[in-house]
Amino acid sequence: MRILALPLVLLLAPVVALAQPRKVEIARTEQPVGSWLLSCTADPMTDAQVCRMRHKAWAVVPQSARAGLAFEVVAKGDQLVPAITSRDISLSTAWGGLVTLTATAQIRFDSNPLIDLPCSLEGASVICVPSKADTQAAADQLVKARAVLIRLRPLGNLPLPLLDDPVALDFDRTAEALTRYRVAGPAVEPPTTSLTQDVKGTVDRLLRRVGLPGIEPPPPPVASPPPAK
Repeated sequence: MRILALPLVLLLAPVVALAQPRKVEIARTEQPVGSWLLSCTADPMTDAQVCRMRHKAWAVVPQSARAGLAFEVVAKGDQLVPAITSRDISLSTAWGGLVTLTATAQIRFDSNPLIDLPCSLEGASVICVPSKADTQAAADQLVKARAVLIRLRPLGNLPLPLLDDPVALDFDRTAEALTRYRVAGPAVEPPTTSLTQDVKGTVDRLLRRVGLPGIEPPPPPVASPPPAK
């Protein structure tokens, strides 16, 4: 019986090999424009193109065990605004420090006043963008600036690159790069929320998934009945 089964196994082996799924290659392009780099990917399911724009030079160069820190331009509503990002951080890194993380990046274009960029956790990325009040000023200054100073001010156990002292990045052909970026199709970032809200929401979803009650807000106080007359 074993002798007869061996040829059958050999005949079935090519069929099993042919049944494996075929990996789909994701189309990616990169286009340098002055001091900027436009990188785009195309979704093979929809053919939709999503692009990112970042400065060619890293604020903090990524390493094997640590994500880098980049100066990017992101879409916030209909505005293209500056952002400090640390993308594709590991899950262990996120849970190792984001629970206690409160961070604000700071940028300064040329001789303009500095702008605070509150940070939030978006998937596997930390993204720091201007508040709603500073969005318009940051977008206007970005177009005209010749350089930017960057600093990251962390509080708590920050699992990200540190910038205790400011670093400077010089700009070239920014207006042209922004125009090409808008035409190419910038990725729209989700509305920003605080890191505390992000982590609370994630913990709440995990608790509910394993059948435990989530983190419920305290019930509102019950009003006392009026005294009887």
